[in-house]
Amino acid sequence: MSPPFGRVLVIGGGAMATGIAARLSAAGIETVVLVRRRDAVAAVGDEIARRCASLVELGATARESVRPATVLADEAPRGFVLAVESVTEDAQTKRAVLARAETLVADDGIVATNTSSLRLADLADGLTRPELFAGWHWFNPAELVPLVEVTGGPRTAPETLDRLSSLSTAIGKQPITLRRDHAGFVANRLQYALLREAYALVEEGVCGVEDIDRAVVAGLGLRWAAIGPFSSMDAAGLDVHEAVTEQLFPQLSRSTGVPALLRDARSSGATGMKGGRGLLGDYPPDAAREIAARRDAVLALLAAAGREAKE
Repeated sequence: MSPPFGRVLVIGGGAMATGIAARLSAAGIETVVLVRRRDAVAAVGDEIARRCASLVELGATARESVRPATVLADEAPRGFVLAVESVTEDAQTKRAVLARAETLVADDGIVATNTSSLRLADLADGLTRPELFAGWHWFNPAELVPLVEVTGGPRTAPETLDRLSSLSTAIGKQPITLRRDHAGFVANRLQYALLREAYALVEEGVCGVEDIDRAVVAGLGLRWAAIGPFSSMDAAGLDVHEAVTEQLFPQLSRSTGVPALLRDARSSGATGMKGGRGLLGDYPPDAAREIAARRDAVLALLAAAGREAKE
């Protein structure tokens, strides 16, 4: 079944924008990508094509369904049914991009933001059709992670959220629709709550950073990928869950500052894999590529298993 949408505009040329464009293109949707610099057009097009090819190789989409994206700079046609921005996480920058996006969509076209932390109410400021504005939050790598969060601002029409949710499902995503705008939405709040405790455990000398990763990959991640945290507690028994909650909740980290481990890493110039050094040490180029390839292969397997379970 074809997705219930026409031509879509993606604004941005970074990792998230190219991943979103790849997923849309792989679902057969006519996709146009608008980038800031003319000299980036070829590289962005190549990256989208690479991500589409990986989707095919990993078995996440059929080769014949892929519709190549068009990458443009400076100007774009008008009349899109949806424009989604995925630019730097800065409110002023996003507001300017969203205002431009509003001029490029049809009269009933949706303008969406891929923000991961900013409030929708703040980003909607200045839009002429706030009822057609919504959050459409994807997760890196966007072409592979099934989850998307659909969020409305104070004046977003319910139909706008329904349309975005329907599109998400049609392109193979698993959407959740938030009942109200909330800073960080759902997944990032869960992720950062775990990260706060992870930093605290390392800084208190309980374990090392490698142990934290292993605990999640070999334990929590596997269990939660199968049935989720609340289902896991139902399986364990709510009497046990209540008893552990009473013991552990008072002892969990309540820190509100940037962890010293992260602050020290940033002070030394570390930026993670993209810069060759992160919390776990150095990342030679080959190592970073191998880690990304392993991550993508596991994500594709989990996504396939999830589809089979639903069927």
